[in-house]
Amino acid sequence: MKKEKVFDCQKLSFYHIKCYSMKYTYNVIGGFRFAENVNKRGEGIMKSQFASELTMRIWIDFKSHFRSQTTEASYQSDLDEIMEYTGKDFLKLSCADVDNYYNYMKERIDEGQLKGSTAAKKFRELHSFAQYLCENRENYHIQSEDLYEPYLKLLEKQEKLAKSVPVGDIDKLFEAAKNDRMAYCIFALLYRMGLSSTEIIELSSNDFYRYENGMYVEIQERRELSYVPEDVEEILLSYLEERTENKWLFYNRRGNQLNTMYISRLMKKYTSLAGIPNYSAQSLRNTCGFTLSSYGASPKQTAAQLGITTTQIQRYDGKVYKNQLQKEVQNLVHVKIVPPEL
Repeated sequence: MKKEKVFDCQKLSFYHIKCYSMKYTYNVIGGFRFAENVNKRGEGIMKSQFASELTMRIWIDFKSHFRSQTTEASYQSDLDEIMEYTGKDFLKLSCADVDNYYNYMKERIDEGQLKGSTAAKKFRELHSFAQYLCENRENYHIQSEDLYEPYLKLLEKQEKLAKSVPVGDIDKLFEAAKNDRMAYCIFALLYRMGLSSTEIIELSSNDFYRYENGMYVEIQERRELSYVPEDVEEILLSYLEERTENKWLFYNRRGNQLNTMYISRLMKKYTSLAGIPNYSAQSLRNTCGFTLSSYGASPKQTAAQLGITTTQIQRYDGKVYKNQLQKEVQNLVHVKIVPPEL
């Protein structure tokens, strides 16, 4: 009994340490079984005190397909970590255990201690090992299920969110670009419509269509026309008032088509003027998807959305464009960009 009590106290002491470090060096308090956790070749297997002999044997089989020691070390570290955090062998983890671990990861992300991409990587590796267990249940005579897959999409959002732009910085960006109608319009297409830089530079003055239910634009490689939100339409029309006749919607001083690097330079220029981090055009585009999701757009709606002089816009008076999906999703979003006043 006395021995058990001492072990419990030691384990609690270890937990206090590992919450800040999670490094697996030999520690008497932690009770790592380095001497035991070796295979016939003398290589370290698992360092967690909670890893069972069966889990370690499965790990040896699983890691045999790795060609990189770096990959092996990464997987091993993540498996050790979740077992140490929960105080359980991997094969005995429950839904509640995994959920607690996910919330712990999320807290570290929110506090800036961990990148969303790192947490996503950890869960992808745990998911991969769990899948292997499921596929080999009969071989190891175990009952196993993949408890990690449901969290992959949640962490994917966290990972992408880290690459998006905060609303406050977006306001500063548009304020900095208000005297440059072309840049302002390009930023609006990135942020409100989720167009890529490649799609934007390929736009021509003949790609926009006016229906009774709004303006739409034809984007290369997209099956359906894309709805142009009313605020973006207003910004576009404002830009069209000052541009000269050209094949391309956006062009440089020589009248030539822009390239993607030009848009990157615009982002660098105006993020600097705005006094905000040097966000990429892709980050601004990512923010469109998160804005839609935040206001209740379904994955299908978001995917659809992400995927000229006034007289040049082809009009279809009295006709309604058949695909209302993209207009409906934009109606969910209570965000608009105010056109610059020049």
